[in-house]
Amino acid sequence: MPSLTFSPKYIGFQEYQPDPEDLCSLCGGNFGKAAMIEGKDKIHICMECVDLLGVIKKERDDKRRDEAVTALHDEYFSHAPIDKVRDVLYELYDAIAAGKIPHIRID
Repeated sequence: MPSLTFSPKYIGFQEYQPDPEDLCSLCGGNFGKAAMIEGKDKIHICMECVDLLGVIKKERDDKRRDEAVTALHDEYFSHAPIDKVRDVLYELYDAIAAGKIPHIRID
């Protein structure tokens, strides 16, 4: 009686390759194109990475703000205790950053 045999030489499974548009460009996770934000040059970012980027941006902005306030204190108010002047300097920095003071800009 004839028998049926399979040889791996002839039958195999194709390895799954996700569509590059379904992968997050930052973390590499497979989320699907509909669940991500598409940016320039076919960059796709998942919502988890968007949240993380927001946190990183806030940390950088806070660090930059602290450095600017410290520099202002050291340059103009070094004779005064920093605790008393710091709040005023933070308000000054925030006003400059918001564009409320003309001709002064923070890059």
